[in-house]
Amino acid sequence: MEKNGIILFSMEADRIPHGAAEKIREAGGGRDLLVTLDDRIIEENLDRIEIGFGDVPFHLLARMPRLAWVQLWSAGADRLQQFPELKDLPFVLTSTSGMHGQQLAEHTFGLILAWNRSFPRAFEARKRKEWLRVNDSETAILEGKNMLILGYGRIGEMMARVAGAFNMKVTGLRRNPGRSAAGLPGVKVAGMEKLCELLEEADLVVNILPATPETRHIFGAAEFGLMKQGSLYVNVGRGSTTDEAALTEALKTRWIAGALLDVTETEPLPPSSPLWDLDNVIISSHYAGMHPCYGKLALEIALENLGRYVRGEALHGIVDKNLGY
Repeated sequence: MEKNGIILFSMEADRIPHGAAEKIREAGGGRDLLVTLDDRIIEENLDRIEIGFGDVPFHLLARMPRLAWVQLWSAGADRLQQFPELKDLPFVLTSTSGMHGQQLAEHTFGLILAWNRSFPRAFEARKRKEWLRVNDSETAILEGKNMLILGYGRIGEMMARVAGAFNMKVTGLRRNPGRSAAGLPGVKVAGMEKLCELLEEADLVVNILPATPETRHIFGAAEFGLMKQGSLYVNVGRGSTTDEAALTEALKTRWIAGALLDVTETEPLPPSSPLWDLDNVIISSHYAGMHPCYGKLALEIALENLGRYVRGEALHGIVDKNLGY
């Protein structure tokens, strides 16, 4: 008689929400639960693993004959690009897409407001106990500015709502513009083929594109050259979407006013990177997606999907493994 399938929950102990194991076991329809990050223990159970939660070992997935579903703890499926052989396997891949809009929008506008109101200079002056003198020309406001959002989905829609509160004009670009469901008043939605045309009109370009082969260095010298002189580039998506050599040149020549970066091509950003030394760059260390209740929210999504899986219903947040998102 075949043994029950296993739900593998791979995550550092300090990231596991209180009571998570008990809740997963209870909702698992009689499946055994294995909580471990140890490859040796996982390899001993490869033939029984049916479901994977959390930071599952992608390098072992192809060796799990019963694997039917993997629930990521993140919105991005970047690791999939390192294992292209997984794209043809039959397991379903889901993410926590949809739970990052609030924090990413707040973080993005935090960076923008810090730039517009010279906060980094004020923070440095405070360390020197210096009363900073700021001229009107060294400040900016958002009202009436054009924001172009690349990768306009649920997160982009949240950003557009915030932008609307500042009386900004917003255009969102996405692969399939006809699938935008929100229909926010005053927000235009277009296809990615309009990128070059719309760059010339944007005062702020916000990049929240996922990491896929198609988006690698989608923003390079040509795109920066098309941006309005004095505009601002914001990347809170994935660092691989930006050619950092081209970005550095656009910043050094002051063609664009500045860059606000939560992500970089290599993370952590190496000390040798010229981006560290430029005074028109603000860098946050890839934490825009963090939330004080992240684990709890991710667990809720996982449990909702687990219930659907047990009942044979369609799962939420399915990743197209060929597209990478």
